[in-house]
Amino acid sequence: MKKVITLFPLALFCLLATAQQTDSVTPKKKITFTTGAGYNSNLNYYGRTDSLKSQALYPFAGITYNGLYLFTNIIFINNAVTTTYAATTLQAGYKFQNSKGNWKGNIFAARFFYTADVNLIQSVVKEQAGINGSNINKILSVYGGADAKFSNQTDFGAYAGVDHAFRIDSVGNRGVLVITPSAYSYFGTQRFSKTWLQEKHLLFIPVGSQAVTQNSSRFSVMSYELSCPVIYGYGKMNIILTPAYVIPQNVISANGSLQKADNLFYTTAAIRFDF
Repeated sequence: MKKVITLFPLALFCLLATAQQTDSVTPKKKITFTTGAGYNSNLNYYGRTDSLKSQALYPFAGITYNGLYLFTNIIFINNAVTTTYAATTLQAGYKFQNSKGNWKGNIFAARFFYTADVNLIQSVVKEQAGINGSNINKILSVYGGADAKFSNQTDFGAYAGVDHAFRIDSVGNRGVLVITPSAYSYFGTQRFSKTWLQEKHLLFIPVGSQAVTQNSSRFSVMSYELSCPVIYGYGKMNIILTPAYVIPQNVISANGSLQKADNLFYTTAAIRFDF
């Protein structure tokens, strides 16, 4: 009996600007306009990559009003094959917190517009929606969240993490430096199918074979990640640098690896301005 495992398109982790996911150190106003650009040194889905090892550059802009926000990213990719425009993303949501600011949360929805011929593992995702929350304290801040990713099927994800922030005021006379060592675990569904040849019998006599396919989905740990965001804020400007090391888990493979998923070091960087 021959068995072959083929992957359904995964609902892949969407590319959202690091500058939107990391709070700036600029004081918040009632209405805030944000613009800037970000960079990702190695696009990946929980450590899973393709052979192109694409990098991304994404200018972004957005507006926040009393917790409501709308952001857009224009994504350009570079790899061994091409340098080209790849996608535009829209994300809207609502950020909320208690009066002390130590409990925070976010509800969001996103839509992704990839070009027809783009070759990225993220491009199967069409929409995403989710919720996340955090408890910020001086000892160990705790984060968690869940989301749904929509393509031709729906996949679900979740994450949990901790960090500790070190803040240094009056850097360069006026600037603020925040260094935040972090550890996260990511979970999600993986959809795949198993196909094998099954012999057909007539009165116990083999008369041929037929292909049989079984569809499956499982929710499991996708990766562990260690990172250390570094934010330098000066006036209306924030510079964000995040080196990260991701350790993929539960990689589906058969007849040779169908997903490339070695431990991976990558970096995201962004510069943003809040007005």
